[in-house]
Amino acid sequence: MRITEATFTPLRLTLARPLKTAKGTYTTREGFIVRLTDEDGHVGQGEAMPLPEFGTEPLATTHQVLRDWLGALKGQSLDDSIEGIEATLAPSPGDASRSLGAKIRPLEPEEHVPAAQHGLELALLDLLAQRKGVPLCWLLAEEARPEVLVNALLSAEAPEELAQEAKDAVAEGFQTLKLKVAGRTLDADEARVRAVRAAVGPGVRLRLDANGGWSEPEANRALDRLGWYELELVEQPTPAEDLQALWRVQRRAPCIIAADETLASPAAVRALLTMDLGGGPVVGAVVLKPMVLGGLLPSMVVALRAARLGMHAYVTSSLDGVVARAGAAHLASALPSGELASGLAVGRLFADEPRDHPYKPERGLLRLHDVPGLGLTPELTGVP
Repeated sequence: MRITEATFTPLRLTLARPLKTAKGTYTTREGFIVRLTDEDGHVGQGEAMPLPEFGTEPLATTHQVLRDWLGALKGQSLDDSIEGIEATLAPSPGDASRSLGAKIRPLEPEEHVPAAQHGLELALLDLLAQRKGVPLCWLLAEEARPEVLVNALLSAEAPEELAQEAKDAVAEGFQTLKLKVAGRTLDADEARVRAVRAAVGPGVRLRLDANGGWSEPEANRALDRLGWYELELVEQPTPAEDLQALWRVQRRAPCIIAADETLASPAAVRALLTMDLGGGPVVGAVVLKPMVLGGLLPSMVVALRAARLGMHAYVTSSLDGVVARAGAAHLASALPSGELASGLAVGRLFADEPRDHPYKPERGLLRLHDVPGLGLTPELTGVP
């Protein structure tokens, strides 16, 4: 395929109400929509929405890298294959015939730009799938599922408001609810968890996300108390860099412990997938954030390796826009298992969410349509 146009446009999203996490409170998100056009008029779309607190590069770096990369791509011919995309994103000096080589801005060895890489990779995958006439997920797995189970992220702060939000989500068909914890007192967290469990009863799955906000002793105390409320899992209870603490917490926890922010570091990912502490894998599950891992292809590699070690995998967004969440949905459909709900039903959190895009959950499911690529026109992304 030959790239005839390569552009990126600013994207700004406003949250309907502030979302408090252990890392801070978010009111807006900023990034870029990437668009690549081929010689046949197909338009592949990607999204680069950095979140430095969770392991990506800053917004200004994303802008600089995309500007340089897209400037180099325009007019270039690329292989119509996954291997061609991988070579473009990670050019090898010894394989210049299959990559853009020095034409793409070389990165310094220590430079980590996963959001920019995600934006370009997703646009290339969308373009390749359109050219082949298949849904994007088929590039990742031949037996991709047509539906993805998703959870509802509860964003209210007060227990009584949370209880009502939980009831509303279950009435819509969600069977898995997620609640942010840490960054508050344990009493406050327990009051919020208790309110949700009392509102929805025992049949609904409830997961917590601490965003690495507890020390190991705090995590153990919290799980001793909060575990009484029949938790499905807890994401990143301890700091991201301490894999041994995660392992120890998982050994005594009453539920699955999922590594999330830990996966923001390439070195930590390698350690997580190779560390042998005895008694099983470090954690019970890994949380795949494609924006943080640098795209769908590296995320799929992590999922497959984790599955071989006995770890579940599921996908969440990084409070991204429609294009990134669409790509994440295709990744989720291609995972080895779809048992755990993915965190891709966050469109309701945004005040300016496009109204008619095809990636809105229904009855707790995202249904993928049998259309080439992502099946998103520019008009459906919020950035015409």
